[in-house]
Amino acid sequence: MTTTGCVLERRVAIRFEGPDRVKFLDGLLSADVEAIAPGGLGYGALLTPQGKILSDMMIHVEEDHLTLDVPTAAADDLERRFGLYKLRAAVTLARTDEVVVVSGEGPADPRAAGLGGRTLMAPADAPAETDASAYHAARIAAGVPDAVLDFELGDAFPHDANMDLTGGVDFKKGCFVGQEVVSRMRHRGTARRRTVIVAADATLPATGAPVTVGGKVVGRLGTTLGGDGLAVVRIDRVGETAEIEGVAVRLRVPPGAPFALKVEEASD
Repeated sequence: MTTTGCVLERRVAIRFEGPDRVKFLDGLLSADVEAIAPGGLGYGALLTPQGKILSDMMIHVEEDHLTLDVPTAAADDLERRFGLYKLRAAVTLARTDEVVVVSGEGPADPRAAGLGGRTLMAPADAPAETDASAYHAARIAAGVPDAVLDFELGDAFPHDANMDLTGGVDFKKGCFVGQEVVSRMRHRGTARRRTVIVAADATLPATGAPVTVGGKVVGRLGTTLGGDGLAVVRIDRVGETAEIEGVAVRLRVPPGAPFALKVEEASD
């Protein structure tokens, strides 16, 4: 990542203030919010009671406030849900005009090495650059998905998005929304969909294209950058090769991932 950095488009900042802000979010989100020191950055999600991702988010913690940077597509729903959960908690929340900047400066993105720093800036102070190719290339190499591009909000479990591998779920912190389902998937090893790295000798098709093996759909293509990309696939129905709209592709698991691609007997 360069030190000048670039603005990530399609992100919104929601700021939380009040003495209960950390406790309030810690009881809802999959991350251990209380463990993030002021000036630090965390990663987590708000899940449904059934354990699916309503939205993931980066958690920026400061001495007197806390800000979530979230996908624009999820912002309205998140504000509504946080408002409902708030009840009598001493916390206020409001959207700000800050933009998300990735660069070689700022708190390091905790999801994987190589993603650079991540900061919030007023639009007037932010760089004009919006070409995030270097950032997305780093994400692809690390097998780190982005919501909306790589997985559908409300339809993916944290394991589908490798959140258990990128620090997005703290299994020791205690209760949070959806915790029982996600913990059970971890302990029973029942996760069947995972984000994997895709490579081809030609330009990959557009995001959303089906990944197939023997004519059967086993996943969906997400982020693409030339011949490289990410896809969420059924790891029990695909090996190291597949096809996407006629393009032959190679698949591999993210560095250090504790799962393998192996075709097993088909089951729903």
